[in-house]
Amino acid sequence: MIKTQNIAPISQIRQKQERDPVMTMGQELSSIKISNIQKDELIQTMGEQLAQVKLELIQLKGGAK
Repeated sequence: MIKTQNIAPISQIRQKQERDPVMTMGQELSSIKISNIQKDELIQTMGEQLAQVKLELIQLKGGAK
């Protein structure tokens, strides 16, 4: 026979977690981290595109003079 430790419904557990300030702060921190990762990826992509445009401009001008 398996004995369960927690018999509260999942909906009650989730409601408790939503009211828990530590859980709320953890969710907010996770959201901020994801946002920062997305920002960093965008900056990296833009840097790569800028480097490509610079190379194309150098080629159009005929290379180094």
